[in-house]
Amino acid sequence: MRNLSELNINEGGKAVTRPAPTVDTVKAFQSHFGIVLPDEYLKLLQYSNGGHPELDSIQPVGRPEAQRWSVSRFYELDDDRDSTTSLWYATAAWRSILGRDALPFAEDQLGNQFFLDLSLSEPAVKICIHDDNFSIADLAPSFEALLDGLSRDPEFI
Repeated sequence: MRNLSELNINEGGKAVTRPAPTVDTVKAFQSHFGIVLPDEYLKLLQYSNGGHPELDSIQPVGRPEAQRWSVSRFYELDDDRDSTTSLWYATAAWRSILGRDALPFAEDQLGNQFFLDLSLSEPAVKICIHDDNFSIADLAPSFEALLDGLSRDPEFI
């Protein structure tokens, strides 16, 4: 997995200062939703609990003709279950659409949801496109592949 500092995750141009989720918070989240957070995702939460990555754009794997997708922000995990930027809130709000084995971990500027498909032995990264009848597109075969594939959006350079 790439060095997470390369992503330059920030909030309003400043470093994310929110503490990493506690072990108790992670256990409570997992128990509440009946899922296990993958190690690669937990590493990101330990490094930066939410925020906007400067390297934010991903080309879907194996589809050079497909549109790029950009992460606007990663959700944070703490004890605030009501914040719209919280993993608690996003998971509860999107569960009926994405299913019980999905973990929405980020959104783009239009509110499309990046999520991990936890039903697979190696959780794959997908996106739910809400303004296209909630269609699902494959982005990366793993969370690690997503992080490794993030780059600056060439349209904004």
